[in-house]
Amino acid sequence: MLQPDDAGLRLALAEVRDLQRTVVVLRAELEAVHLDRQRQVQDAATTAHNESQQLRDTISALRASLEKLAQEKVDAVQAATTALHADIAQLHETIRVLRGTLEAKA
Repeated sequence: MLQPDDAGLRLALAEVRDLQRTVVVLRAELEAVHLDRQRQVQDAATTAHNESQQLRDTISALRASLEKLAQEKVDAVQAATTALHADIAQLHETIRVLRGTLEAKA
């Protein structure tokens, strides 16, 4: 009488062991997938950070270049203005000398 129950018990225990093995395998696969997903997220975050830093560096370089160009423009305008004032002063002096020469002849 105990033999049929023993067979059923052995079958149930075998099934439990199979289910436990399946749980262990699935847990290991789940952990592997989870670790892989964490690595992918970390890689994406690192890539995004690097791209962000690269964009900041590019913006900084472009800003410096733009400021340099603006200063060069201001310097060029000042140089042209200074040269123009010197030319005007020289022309006024030439006019004064010519006027004095004409008045002396008159």
